[in-house]
Amino acid sequence: MKKAKIAVMVLASFLLLFVSLPTGASARVMWDGAELKKGQIGRLTVLKNTELYKWDGSKKTPSRTLKAGEKYRIYTFLPGKLGLGGGYYIDRDNKVKYETPSNIKVQALGVNFTKKYAGDFAYPQITSLVDNAAKDRINAIIKNHFEESYANAQNLEDEEEEHRWDYYYDHGYHVPEEEEWMYNYEYNVSYKIKYNENNLLSILVFDYMYTGGAHGMSTVTSYNFDLFKGVELKMFDVAKTSTARNKIKKYAITDIKNRAARGEMFFAEDINDITLANDRPFYFTNTGIAIKFYEYEVAPYAAGMPEVKVPYKVFK
Repeated sequence: MKKAKIAVMVLASFLLLFVSLPTGASARVMWDGAELKKGQIGRLTVLKNTELYKWDGSKKTPSRTLKAGEKYRIYTFLPGKLGLGGGYYIDRDNKVKYETPSNIKVQALGVNFTKKYAGDFAYPQITSLVDNAAKDRINAIIKNHFEESYANAQNLEDEEEEHRWDYYYDHGYHVPEEEEWMYNYEYNVSYKIKYNENNLLSILVFDYMYTGGAHGMSTVTSYNFDLFKGVELKMFDVAKTSTARNKIKKYAITDIKNRAARGEMFFAEDINDITLANDRPFYFTNTGIAIKFYEYEVAPYAAGMPEVKVPYKVFK
């Protein structure tokens, strides 16, 4: 009896396709009234009662009978078999109907990436979109940033060498060990994929430069894309009116003041002066957008680059 209960619980985790989700669930991709899940490659409808079994690569271990009319998500397939997940399979025969989602719906679950390099700097490139021209446009924008960053790094190396020779000509000897920290220039660039659902893609790119002094400086650039159209989205594409942007600004100011009151590090006197220009870095979230602030813009260096998450309901 205990094993039977466990099998039922495991099977329940595969989910019949038409189980409803809680109200307010976000970023769902629907397929004929059922949610399409990441990793799902298709669905089956049971036409005649069929056996569900565990497959270990060499033998079948019967689990239970799936009833005619039931629908299940399919996550993998083997020759003559369809996998429901967890090592459970059914035979792919005339007792079941197997269907696959459209490429558009699969794309909406999130795109895949490969890693390319500009010098030593790794950057992401989308490997496939339904629209290849859109893929190429997006990849070119991302690639261009990292190639420019690599060029900046090369220029900084040249600048460091020039300054070291200036030191030599001024002092008659090379930079001594105790002053090396002022001449070990550094440039680095990294990225984070922040959102990749519902045909929207958000990538934050962080450029860091050190040219001596107490610490280096970082900046953030956001790249947000409509994957259907292959176009970049700026702040004014998302918050289309001045009214919407003012609502975002007001929300951000209130959020920062509340956090400052709780002891977080912010420049309270500068908070009211923040701007929401078209090039303001931001990224999509499941419920809205997150706007980013630069180093020293609203907080001391130790606070990094703070962000405020703004729900769509604030400005839509």
